Amino acid sequence: MTGVMIADLIKLRGSLVLLVMAVPPVMMAVLGVLVIISGNGAGDWPRTTISGTAIWAYFLLPMTATGLTALLAQLEHSTGVWSHILATGTPRWQIFLSKGLIAFALMAATSLLVGLAIFASGHVGGWMVPAEALEGVPPYGQVASILAKMWVASLLVTAFQLAIALRFASFALPVSVGIGGTFVAVAATSSQWGLVFPWLMPVNVLASEPERAFLAITIGGMGGLVALAAMILWLSRRDWD
Repeated sequence: MTGVMIADLIKLRGSLVLLVMAVPPVMMAVLGVLVIISGNGAGDWPRTTISGTAIWAYFLLPMTATGLTALLAQLEHSTGVWSHILATGTPRWQIFLSKGLIAFALMAATSLLVGLAIFASGHVGGWMVPAEALEGVPPYGQVASILAKMWVASLLVTAFQLAIALRFASFALPVSVGIGGTFVAVAATSSQWGLVFPWLMPVNVLASEPERAFLAITIGGMGGLVALAAMILWLSRRDWD
């Protein structure tokens, strides 16, 4: 299993996966600085950081999951080597589990970078325009906790996107599903389906009702593990010839 994961990680070198991971934190940092120096910011650390995590959860997180899983699957699809890989004697479940664990890990790493970008933008914006420096103490622990919960809540949508990306060779299909799900989430936010819609699980972590936030973490986390197990079983039984 370790060898399978190392082989998958080596394949990431030279791919666009690392570029996709870098885009969200860079966007968060640039946007945060521009808002602060323009004088349109919240003015204090707590509200500024919460706004940053909301932007990440509502739009950038699901789109990042879409891009990363699609590119991760294309490492094999684009070269047409699935039949060869599955014929090496390595248990199929290990091959697909490796993909899932790496996808989860990449999302965790991106979440960490986003958190660093949120705080960096606050410090840089205040340094550039001292009059707009954020008031209060940077809530490092609170933001770390929120981003960790959002990551857990995102496991379901990440596993779902990965399953589609691995099953179908087309790069456009999983990307279209991801974009569609993200935009449908806008309409589903206030509906009863918003409680269980996978693309809304991360942003539901910020809900004012503790029950809604707990439900998002539970459904997103447990659902993600169940979806990963289902994906492994489904793809392992598929004929890849």
